[in-house]
Amino acid sequence: MTRRFSLGLVAGACILAGTGAAVADTPAETPSCSLALVEIAPEQVIAPCSKIIDGASTSPADRGRALFTRGKGYHNTKRFDLAGQDYDAAIPLTPTNEELFASRANIAFRARRWQEGVLFLQQALKLNPSNAHALRMVGSQLERSGDLEQAHHYYTMALESDPNEAYALLFRSQNNVRRRQFDEALKDADVLVAMAPAAINRLGYLDGKGDRLDFHIVALENRAEVYDALGRPDRAEQDLTAAIAYSRSALSLAARGKYLAYKRGREQDAASDLDEAISLGSDDSRAFHARGMVYVNRRQYEPALAAFDRALKLDPYFASALRMRARMYREFDKTELAVVDMRNAVMISPRVLRETMPALTAAGYWRSREVPAAMTPALEDAIRACMLDKTCN
Repeated sequence: MTRRFSLGLVAGACILAGTGAAVADTPAETPSCSLALVEIAPEQVIAPCSKIIDGASTSPADRGRALFTRGKGYHNTKRFDLAGQDYDAAIPLTPTNEELFASRANIAFRARRWQEGVLFLQQALKLNPSNAHALRMVGSQLERSGDLEQAHHYYTMALESDPNEAYALLFRSQNNVRRRQFDEALKDADVLVAMAPAAINRLGYLDGKGDRLDFHIVALENRAEVYDALGRPDRAEQDLTAAIAYSRSALSLAARGKYLAYKRGREQDAASDLDEAISLGSDDSRAFHARGMVYVNRRQYEPALAAFDRALKLDPYFASALRMRARMYREFDKTELAVVDMRNAVMISPRVLRETMPALTAAGYWRSREVPAAMTPALEDAIRACMLDKTCN
């Protein structure tokens, strides 16, 4: 197996999480314009790095390093356009900085410029075929394009290069769950949870929106998901409770609330956690979806509708929330709104489409044995009929 990857294989996928490991500080860096400071206080590198960049006597190499460091500061504070500008300015000044190309690839992927991102990754791996950050990013690209086996291969290469590459451990654990290799998934999850929180959080976990989350909580939530897949809900809940004990925050409370919301008899516990998470400022669309599901189970359709609506304001392409909001609109006889949401849900998500077809068939609105691959007039008619029938679920 080679370490090269095909542009055609990955151009349609995306990578959003993480800016990757930092390279070692160089003697030219000052303590206040350093990659070490980016790890703990990214905002604080902006001004001192700018002073170096603007200095008349700064050498090209030192300017390039300061641009990279300031770019990382912007990257870790959700100013992606500014980060990209700094990275682009740094490339001709420090063209052998492999981490610069990997970070620049992340900016391209966040802007949905897939081919551009792939080219930057290729440059990083040309400079260093063992760069763990770039290898892990290639794995994530491949996984998002559906190639689970090749993705696993690249995650493994990343971990062979750097056994402490936290993102690679997380992604390989999740990949193994998808491949139904649950024992292997748990091994990676255990290693990730065992990492000291202070150490893992120096890297920081950037989610798809660019928010920097507590990586230790992310690790505990991931292991809980593995335990749940293994049929060990007691251990899953222990991890989620441990996350709250470690840091009672919107992130940890939402994690346990989202889990309990789908466990029979635990709706009240879920509601308590989710309400507290939301009061602490949670902007997790899945937390609002879970809160909506608790309301649905109680037949409280008005607050359920509000919860699904909030989830969709945070993530307009959340297919399950679209489906559930459609059902709530149906409860209030808002047929046209219900049809639009349900149609969009099945168009966005093949999974939602597959899950919807049995209801349409059972209600007699879909008579074909085939699941349609795209929206058709017949499917739209079936959806409309279902949105007029409150028993069609």
